[in-house]
Formats: sequence, structure tokens, C-alpha cells
Amino acid sequence: MNNLSVRPIYYLVGVASIFVIMFGIRASAYILNPILLAAVITITILPIPSRLTKRGLPGWLSLVLSILVVVVALGLVILTVFFSISKLSTELPQYTASASQQAAVDFPTTTEDETSAQPAETPAPVGEIAQSVIGIIVNLLVQFGMALFIFIFMISAAISLPAPSRLGLDPTSPIIGRVSALTENVRKYMSILTMVNFLVGLGNTIFLLILGVDFALLWGLLAWFMGYIPSIGFMIAMIPPVLLAYAQYGLETALVVLFGYILINGGVQNFIQPKIMGQGLKISPVVVFIGLFVWTFLLGGIGAILAVPLTMLVLIIMENFEGTRSIAVLLRYTGEEKKEERQKAAKDVKGLWGKVKGVVSSDRDTNDDVE
Repeated sequence: MNNLSVRPIYYLVGVASIFVIMFGIRASAYILNPILLAAVITITILPIPSRLTKRGLPGWLSLVLSILVVVVALGLVILTVFFSISKLSTELPQYTASASQQAAVDFPTTTEDETSAQPAETPAPVGEIAQSVIGIIVNLLVQFGMALFIFIFMISAAISLPAPSRLGLDPTSPIIGRVSALTENVRKYMSILTMVNFLVGLGNTIFLLILGVDFALLWGLLAWFMGYIPSIGFMIAMIPPVLLAYAQYGLETALVVLFGYILINGGVQNFIQPKIMGQGLKISPVVVFIGLFVWTFLLGGIGAILAVPLTMLVLIIMENFEGTRSIAVLLRYTGEEKKEERQKAAKDVKGLWGKVKGVVSSDRDTNDDVE
């Protein structure tokens, strides 16, 4: 068997290996999610202890204060969401009954007798969907709690690790530089996004409190977390408060909440956030959007939250291999800068595709000659 007939087997084995890895990640998502989440939190918080040390605090105290800030902040969020969800689950039948009453008034499709009897019943599908959503949120809270526990050990180990030069590594090597660039990009992305999401969640909470919508703090926290999900996060965050406003006050208030969320969340994500972020991450929006669905499929809700950092990690890994470096360059969003590098990468990818087609056609001709 010649080399031309063997190469397609290599390609098939490579593609099959990718699918095996993907489904392996999906099967172990419950284990990987807290670890990945803790790693991202550690990368984001890591500069704080060193800054506190430079201000004169002892190293151990800087570490303890950094851990306490994260644990207390996320602990309060987890407890607030947990108790709010528990209260919401007990009051959910009342809201669903009220929503069906409002729907019977706003969209009458039955006779008056049937309409008067309808509100006593609670729509089963709505209740089941709501209970499923509550179950997903509780599962996410458990994973966040596990991530907090892992984070304590990760940040302690990261601070105590020696510098690369003391490990025998060259600090000027390309791999060390790319790892440093990855952690810096992740830190910048998560820090800025956390602050932007906090302001959005605060604005949503105040807006809902003014309108008198129940569980305003819960929906503000939801908007904060959904802000980490690119493109579709704010749309998911506005569904529960809109439905609750409709159940409480009717169609007019629900429309006010809808347009308020579009102005606050949509305006921040489409106008303010891109200007603050700048073009430092250099990732195509199309790649981010595709990565969102891939990581959500593999890791669930945590994958959606960490879609951008994980996509950046994959691109960094691809840049370190000659065979995939050109593809990684094309996936980067650089605009007009490094235009020549992108053109060269495009030629390399076209050449690689031409080689694949040539191998397949040669193998087909060889098989025809044998027959």
C-alpha cells in the first residue's frame, strides 16, 4: 500500500480523534466545569494579591483577603439566588394562574363561561418548563460552589509557583509568551466584562424595582451572569422578568420591561461594551458565535459562560502547531492589521485543501487502476 492510499486513513483517524475528544469532554463535563470555572476565576483574581503585597501587606494576608473577597462575593450571590429561586418555586402556581387570566383577557379565544372557569387551572407545560429551568439553575449553583472550593487551592498554588526561569524554562520562548498573552487576554476580558455586567444588572434591578416587578434582585443577578454569554445572553435574561411583569400587571408593563431591557442590555452589549473591550482579543465575532454553541453543547451552561476564554485557549493551542497555525490566523479578527499574514495564511489553507483533494483523487485513480 503506497503513501497516497495511506494518507486518507490518517485524515479519517484525525477527524475521528477530534470527535472522540469532543464527546469525552461532553461525558466528563460535570467534572471539568468547576475546574475550568475555578481556573478562569484564578486567572482574573491573580494580580490582586501581588498588588496588595506592593502596598505593604504581608503575602499571606494578601492571599487571604483575595480569597475572602471572591468567596464572600460569590457566596452571597449563590445564597441570594438559591433563596430567591426557592421562594419563586413556591409562588410559581400563582404567577402561572395570573398569566393565564391575563392571556384570557388580552387574547380571548373561548366563550365567557369557559373563560371564567379557565383561570382556576394552571397550565401544566408552563409549570414543567419553569421547574426544569429552576433545576438547571440549582445545578449551576452547585457547580459554582464546587468551583469556589477548587479556586482556593488554585490561587494558593499559583502564587507559590516559582517563576518560569526558576523552573528551567526560557521566559522569552514563544510558548511562554503565548501563554502569558492568553492569561492577560482572559484577565482583561473577564475583568472588564464583569464590571460591565455588574452595571447592567444594577440598572435592570433598579428599573424593575421602579416598576414593582417581583424578584427584581434575582433578575438583576440573572442579567449579570447572562452577560457572560455572547450574542444571546441578554435575550435569555429578559424572558423571565417580561413574563413575570405580564403575570403581575398585564401586557403594557410587560412591553415596558421588554423595551427597557432592549435599551439597557442591548445598548451596552452593542455600543458601550465593544468600545471598552476594543480590538485586543482579536477574535472574529463569527468564531465567537460558533464557539458559543460548540462549548454549550460540550459543557452546558458553564460552557456558554466560558465560551470566549475557551475559544481563545483553542486558538492559542492551534497557533503552536505548524499544521493549524494558518487556520488560527484566519480565525483571528485583525481588520486591516497583519493583512499580509492573513493573505499568506489563506494561501496556505487553500494549498492544504488542494493537497487533500489531490490525495483523494489519486487514491481514487489508484483503486480504479487496480480494478
